[in-house]
Amino acid sequence: MRKSGCTVCSRTIGWTGLAVNAVLLVMKAFIGLVGGSQAMLADAMYSLKDMLNAVMVIFGTTISSQPLDAEHPYGHGKVEFILSMAVSIVFLGITAYLGFHAIQILLDSDLHRTPHLIVLWAALVSVGVNVAMYLYSRCVAIETNSPIIKTMAKHHHGDATASGAVALGIIGAHYLSMPWIDPAVALWETIDLLILGRAVFMEAYRGLMDHTAGEGVRSNMVKAASSVAGVTGVVHIRARYVGQDIWGDMVVGVDPDQTIDEAHEICEAVQAEVCRRMRRVASLHVSAEGLKAGEAGQTTFSDDPLSFDEIMLSKSET
Repeated sequence: MRKSGCTVCSRTIGWTGLAVNAVLLVMKAFIGLVGGSQAMLADAMYSLKDMLNAVMVIFGTTISSQPLDAEHPYGHGKVEFILSMAVSIVFLGITAYLGFHAIQILLDSDLHRTPHLIVLWAALVSVGVNVAMYLYSRCVAIETNSPIIKTMAKHHHGDATASGAVALGIIGAHYLSMPWIDPAVALWETIDLLILGRAVFMEAYRGLMDHTAGEGVRSNMVKAASSVAGVTGVVHIRARYVGQDIWGDMVVGVDPDQTIDEAHEICEAVQAEVCRRMRRVASLHVSAEGLKAGEAGQTTFSDDPLSFDEIMLSKSET
């Protein structure tokens, strides 16, 4: 992390989010009931969803930051993806119920009511708070590269948008004589939640399935390795995300006349240089093969699954 305060923020953001969203949930639910706004009640579910996410952040960051041990030699990073998936499934279920309820109200004109103006002020307060929480959690997510905190930031961004829609709906219901707009906004919120929930679910799914690091990340790893003295080229690289971190393996070219000890020293230097330049690379296995200077071809960026031969070779090495 670039700043010392980032560590403190990463440890407290879960509790901060839990407290803030608990207050917002009570406020939205109470004012939604008193003010007669279906949209505000639906908006309260955003805060409930964020409370669940905050709990996941608290547990997820605590578990994923634990050091490697004998039972977990690859760390605990995937717990964040598991918890993100759990959160997405929970609020997808809640959203489906809310969407069904909103459709029922929207289709029954006898249930259309113009909400009280107090709902407008509550919506504006919610917008301000969620924008502040979005900026805060986004900053922490960038510094920690935590998937579950990234999810938290996305949720607050969605909440601010939803509360803004509630405010516009109240204005429309009061000044344009359109009482049906409140349940219409509630329906829009549920659709937005479904889209957000699917995005979070798919991101967690890709994380659990060891999705490859982006081409930009792998290119930077190649540049760092190529800068090490004695490296004649980068032959092959594979990198994947494990929670917040990147794990990978790399084959570098060295002069065929180098001794085994010299090649080993170059591999260690490559590993150190890549990890120094890229703070999210937690583990990198580097091996060498003979390659004359000037004979290096294009680096192979492997997005393909391991072949049967590679799997058997990996097993034999372990």
